[in-house]
Amino acid sequence: MNVRAKAIPRVRKVPCVLAAALVWGTVAMARAAEAPPGVPAELGRRVPQTQMGITQLANDKLDWLLDAKLGMFIHWGLYSGPGRGEWYMENQGILPEKYRQFAFPESGEDYFDAADYHPEAWAKLARDAGMKWMCLTARHHDGFCLFDSPHPNAFTSMQTLHRDLVAEYVKACRGAGLKVGLYYSPLSWRYPGYYDVTGTNCLPNKFGYQTDPSHLENARLMKEENYVNVKHLLTAYGQIDHIYWDGGWLGQQGSDADGAFFHEPGRYLDPANRWPVGKQYVDLEAGSDKALGIMGMVRKYQPGAIVNPRYGWLGDLTEEEGSYETTGKIRASVICDKNLTMQNGGWGYNAQAIAKGDVMTRDQLVRFLANCVVRNMVLLVSVGPDRHGVIPDLEQQRLRELGDWMAKMGEAIYGTRGGPWEPVDRQYGCCYKGPVVYVHLLKSYAGNTFQMPPLGALHVKKVSEVYTGRSLPYDGDQAVTIRDIDRTASPADSVVAVVFDGEIQSVWNQAHAVKN
Repeated sequence: MNVRAKAIPRVRKVPCVLAAALVWGTVAMARAAEAPPGVPAELGRRVPQTQMGITQLANDKLDWLLDAKLGMFIHWGLYSGPGRGEWYMENQGILPEKYRQFAFPESGEDYFDAADYHPEAWAKLARDAGMKWMCLTARHHDGFCLFDSPHPNAFTSMQTLHRDLVAEYVKACRGAGLKVGLYYSPLSWRYPGYYDVTGTNCLPNKFGYQTDPSHLENARLMKEENYVNVKHLLTAYGQIDHIYWDGGWLGQQGSDADGAFFHEPGRYLDPANRWPVGKQYVDLEAGSDKALGIMGMVRKYQPGAIVNPRYGWLGDLTEEEGSYETTGKIRASVICDKNLTMQNGGWGYNAQAIAKGDVMTRDQLVRFLANCVVRNMVLLVSVGPDRHGVIPDLEQQRLRELGDWMAKMGEAIYGTRGGPWEPVDRQYGCCYKGPVVYVHLLKSYAGNTFQMPPLGALHVKKVSEVYTGRSLPYDGDQAVTIRDIDRTASPADSVVAVVFDGEIQSVWNQAHAVKN
């Protein structure tokens, strides 16, 4: 993963019942010109864009992801041997020929042996946690492939363990009824040319690489290996539902989009590009015989795969990475994935962090999930198996605790959409499904009452707590005051279900009809 600092805005605290009234009032005033009285302004919709000859997937192709809400990310590779995180090779400036030792028994207790790798156990844990899809690091920045690459310069688990670890993982996902995701990094520290793609200007690095004309060809080989690897991942494992690129930036500088001139992530390859893929590896478009670029191959072989923007193409969805709190408005015009790691100390296995018990609690995970759900986002939670392939016990425990919570709260998570009103940072927010609005009250929301504004012409039929199932008293039938909410049963996220006498979406449909 690319770790970049994020600024977290400071929020002035306001008594929460008063805050509810003030914010709902402010929202109504700000949008009065946009919607009839009592009708929240309809949230914007994502409009698919086209870039580099590739159009983003239609909205209905991403519905499964928005319905699923929660997935498991797995960071696992050679770095799991020394157990100091996935950036260990770069952090310590370990040259590729030395780093290779972790793939062989001679490295002793740092040997990545995958001896206890049972991906069906990972898949069961994901299901126990209430997760609906998984995403495995098929290759991270260290360049070690967990699959059988056909490129002669690749370094793979088939060479070292005689196992295609990705194939085993994909089979386990499907066996558990989970959607299949694959992570792939085009960045590879195995290639000096990554820091010096032209061979004329080597960027700063910890490996001691310096400007060398031979780096032009070395960078071309890195790009070619990526091309071959990606095609293999797209064609060898059946349907892939989610692809997480990571590392399109060059020399660890700039943005992923800045590296597009080199990677050629769009529909076609440019025959005049300075770093051509060998003709024997180029995949051609049927009918035109044009050489396909990275996303050209994705759309050819995996037309339904949801792709992120970190190879240089704009992506079908956006991302917010890291363990900072999610704030702000509903992500209405984009599909957004929040991804974070459970352990404090990197995404790959960190033995010290695990020994110290420095792992997120269930309630921390619940809060992250709630903040995503009310903003129409999804959450991808990373675990870091050890060198044998075992997810640490404490991470397993916390995920099963999350699963127990999800077993009671799932109706307020799965299949919902953020809204109909904007959330209030660190206090509360709403999502809805059918005729029900779910109000998520975070721990920092004080009090056991909540005021809800009217929702068009709809009337409230019933109010209850989701976690306990207990009916709640309320005053009014359009603008309502909900009372006696139990803030102790699920303090991290107390969820109230408000059932109306019609579908929530009908409020906007009726408003459109009146307007027209």
